[in-house]
Amino acid sequence: MQYDRLTRLFHMLIAFGITTQMMLTLMMVHPKPGREANIFYNAHEYLGAFLLGVLILNWGWTFVRQGPISLGHLFPWFSKKRLSALKDDILTHITYLFRLKLPSTDEPSPLAGSIQGLGLVIATALAITGTLILVYADPNQKMTGWLHDVKEIHEAFGPLMWTYLGIHVGAGMLHQILGHKTIQTMFGSV
Repeated sequence: MQYDRLTRLFHMLIAFGITTQMMLTLMMVHPKPGREANIFYNAHEYLGAFLLGVLILNWGWTFVRQGPISLGHLFPWFSKKRLSALKDDILTHITYLFRLKLPSTDEPSPLAGSIQGLGLVIATALAITGTLILVYADPNQKMTGWLHDVKEIHEAFGPLMWTYLGIHVGAGMLHQILGHKTIQTMFGSV
């Protein structure tokens, strides 16, 4: 399957940005009353705001682009036909896994598309909540009210992103090892 240049560019920016963001979370110190944030926290905040911009542009492109990957492919949850295709694709993947193989990546996979759609939702939720914290939080005061709820949502989505990264990168590497050239397809000739 071939992706257009802009989709590949967005994927590269989002992949690099999210991976960097997740690595920064391992080194950052959150500000609290009486404790300053470190440089990793500050980098996390500003990179997150930049990623929100990239994600907004990516969402816009997803709505208007023509090609093999439609919005319905990323979010099959609202169509009986797409849910049926997702179920069939899951069964196909299970059958292939029992043979220690994976299906070809020549055609868009409903399973891969639905996982990618969930990843976009998780990334967008993290970027929105993180940017709200950047804009509205006072590092010298404890977060209360709605902003505390936003922080809780942001923190709850962090482990979901780690899980998504493990699944998405792991599946991509497995396909690559099996000769499907998924990395070249997504990142070649941006």
